Amino acid sequence: MAIQAAEIHSKTNLVTCKAFLQGRDWPTPSSLRYYIFFNKYGFAEKCVKRVGRKVLIDLTGFDHWLQEQAR
Repeated sequence: MAIQAAEIHSKTNLVTCKAFLQGRDWPTPSSLRYYIFFNKYGFAEKCVKRVGRKVLIDLTGFDHWLQEQAR
């Protein structure tokens, strides 16, 4: 079953919040929680997928969201 989950993650570019934050200076863990919880700037709508209690970040969605915010 773990293999299937890994295949799903690789095809859709979904990663856990912890994996998303590794190697990044921004966003900080606290600002990521803020963006997700309050849906600041539409972040949760475009970048977050929830599976039960698990929160996953869509890397492609994050790139698109960041480009929109940079305008």
